[in-house]
Amino acid sequence: MKTIMSCLAVLAMAVFTSTTFAQDTAPATAPDSPTLTSVQVKFDTTTDNKNPDSLLDVYIKTNHGHEIAKSEGNRGVWDNNSTHTLTLEVEGVKTREQVRDGNVALAFHPHGADKWNFNYNVTLKFSDDSTIIKEFNDCQLTQHDASRTDAL
Repeated sequence: MKTIMSCLAVLAMAVFTSTTFAQDTAPATAPDSPTLTSVQVKFDTTTDNKNPDSLLDVYIKTNHGHEIAKSEGNRGVWDNNSTHTLTLEVEGVKTREQVRDGNVALAFHPHGADKWNFNYNVTLKFSDDSTIIKEFNDCQLTQHDASRTDAL
């Protein structure tokens, strides 16, 4: 009986330490997958400006809602027919696969009544010099509708 129990214990250790049961903590992408190096967002104000005391937060997120890059507290008047470019802070090392099905989230913090009409585009640059560029037109944020999310 003691021999059978010893054999079962050895067999159990072999099964639970095998690669079949081991958890892989590495990302599911190839090790040479391009990584995100920078994100820029260019806003073109159209027919209604952003007031100087209204703040704008910009987030790039994965499809699971994890932040990839951000720029918070952007203030200043953005006049009609003007262009403003923000360089976002990239958070950690993210691969193209982690970014691919993500989104852009804008959070508008108006001081009082403010309506801002704009177009914008997002440029994501990767370590292999490739880019993803997405463009969004006819956008509006107000004190009543102060956020939007657009797919990358």
